[in-house]
Amino acid sequence: MITLNYPEIPVEKKLVATTGFFDGVHIGHQTILRNIAAEAKRQNKKSCIVTFWPHPRVVLGKDAETLRMLTTIDEKAKIISKLNIDYFYLIPFTQQFSQLSPKQFFENILIDKVDISQLYIGYNHHFGRNARAGFDEIRRIGKTFNIDVFKTDAVNFGDKKISSTNIRNLIETGDIENANAMLGYNYCVQGTVVRGNQIGRKLGFPTANIQPNAYKMIPKNGVYAATVKIKNTEYKGMLNIGLRPTLNNTEQSVVEINIFDFDEDNYDITISIKFVQRIRDERFFASLDLLKNQLKQDELTIREILDKNNY
Repeated sequence: MITLNYPEIPVEKKLVATTGFFDGVHIGHQTILRNIAAEAKRQNKKSCIVTFWPHPRVVLGKDAETLRMLTTIDEKAKIISKLNIDYFYLIPFTQQFSQLSPKQFFENILIDKVDISQLYIGYNHHFGRNARAGFDEIRRIGKTFNIDVFKTDAVNFGDKKISSTNIRNLIETGDIENANAMLGYNYCVQGTVVRGNQIGRKLGFPTANIQPNAYKMIPKNGVYAATVKIKNTEYKGMLNIGLRPTLNNTEQSVVEINIFDFDEDNYDITISIKFVQRIRDERFFASLDLLKNQLKQDELTIREILDKNNY
């Protein structure tokens, strides 16, 4: 996959394209991307995703402090690169860009820069100033430029539509298994390992404390079965998110993982944690011995979960 940054121009012309923010690149998004990849191959053309960074809410100041995303731009590009997309076209989202009308976006970006021949969009996608153009208007604009616009229907999981919003809600409530099912992969949080107070080591359960991206969605406090990737090697682990009430009752939630069968210095490196299953709430223990006994039981439970699921 070739990454281009606006105002670069792709070498190939008449691309089969899609556009959107694609937070999470979930199963619904993947359906659109596989459709354009297949259609491009059928027509002997190239496929392209046109996306944006940062999130419009950050630039426009619309409750940006509460914004939490499923994927960083690097995570998004990595997932998309595995879906046989030829071009990843990245547009910096700015105040000026936000003022483009739907027709200006279609003409100035999709035609003049990317040079699309067809456009595929999600069932609820809107674009242009104030995101005012829905499918009917986008299709009408496309016709003025002899460009066919197609809408991809929603993909359902049970009785719910798969959407970034629904996935965020699941993660927020700790339902990581259903979130993973909607994503089509295990939810991932990356971060740099920072120094903690090393109380876990004294308990026999040393942890790597990580500092995630500020806008990254962090699951509900609790204990999780997880895997962690360190320097291209994946390990099993026991993850805790919370205030550590038994130890020091921090003001902000800490993300820390006890990595099974690993005892190396990993400070200041970036690790990648994949969430598998939430096993319990975080809670207060009256003594460190009681906490240690619970951690031993948690480890047994998590090893069994990860072994059962072939991690």
